[in-house]
Amino acid sequence: MEKIVSLVCVDYLWLLLTPLLAYMLYDFMQDGMIFERYGKWLETINKTIAKPLGLCLKCFFVWVFILVAFCFSFSILIVLVKFLLLLSLAYLFLDF
Repeated sequence: MEKIVSLVCVDYLWLLLTPLLAYMLYDFMQDGMIFERYGKWLETINKTIAKPLGLCLKCFFVWVFILVAFCFSFSILIVLVKFLLLLSLAYLFLDF
């Protein structure tokens, strides 16, 4: 039973920080930011495809959340994901 719980258990605290990561990445796609070229590229492609890739913050958040949950579920790149989540938390504090 412990094996099943360890496979299914996801660190929910880290998932609560996922909206901050989505906000940080979305903000980096705006004019004058590091991912500005990616944001401009999204404006040139089909809107149906561009929305989940970052054109719409809400759609983008859903896919970021799925990716982070997947990484935690299968223990893939956990250190990198935790770093990005903590970086986004710091970015939120700097933004205000």
